[in-house]
Order: sequence, then structure tokens, then C-alpha cells
Amino acid sequence: MRYNITLGELYDKIKSYPQDTMDFCITDVFSWRGIYAEPCCSLSTKQTSKQENLDMLRRLTNEVFYGYKGGEYTYTFDDQIHFECDISSYTGGSYLKYFIKRNKYSGIINHLFG
Repeated sequence: MRYNITLGELYDKIKSYPQDTMDFCITDVFSWRGIYAEPCCSLSTKQTSKQENLDMLRRLTNEVFYGYKGGEYTYTFDDQIHFECDISSYTGGSYLKYFIKRNKYSGIINHLFG
């Protein structure tokens, strides 16, 4: 499984998924608490549309985000994206590893991170 991915790679992989609905949902986007200058999102396995997920990722390139302890940040598709359960969490990658392990038989998870 691949744990390091850029915002652009994630966007392209979601866009290329052959189905319009998926059991994968980007529930929120924010600055990563580990390094505020890098984007982050939280995930669930709630069914959602491909377009809803793409729109959430687009927010990261179109809006200004604020660091947990201050500062304003904007992101590009070249930035590495991180995954946490919420804006106040920092797991250093173990949230994504747990999410993938728990959903390892999901077609969309394998498409995105396999």
C-alpha cells in the first residue's frame, strides 16, 4: 500500500475511478497539524459521489486555510496530502494505515492506495 500521495495524485485517482459513486468520502479538508503548510483531509466509508470528493479536494486549492496555531495557507496539486480523523488530530500517518487496513477489501481503497 502507498501512504505518501500528492493532492494531485489523489485527485486524478478519484477522477479515474470507473464508478460515479463510491464507498469513500472525504468528510473535511484542513491544514495538517504536523506541518500547517501541507493539506490534510479526513475520510469515511460513507457512500458518496465521485464529484463530491473531487469538489472537497478542489477546496484545498481554492480556499485559504488556517493553521491549528495560526497562519494562513494555500495548497497546490503538488503538495503531499495527509489524512487525520479531524483538524485537531496528529497521528503521523497511523490514521491512514488504520483506515486502509480496516477497509483493505474495498475496491476504491485499493484503487487509491494500492
